[in-house]
Amino acid sequence: MKVKKVSGFSVHCHHDILVEWCYDYDERVRAIKQTKPKNEIKTRLKLFKLLPKEAIKDIPRGYVEAYQKWVEANKKRDEAYQKWVEAYKKRTEAYQKRTEADKKRDEAYKKWSQKSKDAFHKKWCGCKEYKDGEIQFEEE
Repeated sequence: MKVKKVSGFSVHCHHDILVEWCYDYDERVRAIKQTKPKNEIKTRLKLFKLLPKEAIKDIPRGYVEAYQKWVEANKKRDEAYQKWVEAYKKRTEAYQKRTEADKKRDEAYKKWSQKSKDAFHKKWCGCKEYKDGEIQFEEE
């Protein structure tokens, strides 16, 4: 049974580039069918194909090497992006927990009576600027 090649150098993947890397042949075919003008679909599908390994010998070496480096760099970027997505999800979850904790902290502070706060302040600070639950500033 022959395994279908799904990625590699392709010809006519896009209308304005003769040879380029195709990550997913089937995905590109779907994109052509779903997003391209009706009058272009038949031609695009007829011309778009993955190249055999032998064809790569006829592509300028510098272009192939540059594309291989690009593919490697793109893979690393995708891996880093995936890590970022996971980290962002964890950050979002942590932020939600912090928001819930903020709410509970604020509720607990509201339950602390002003009379009790004043007694605490008198015992532990005693400054004259604190009145009615907040610092009072001199007017300019």
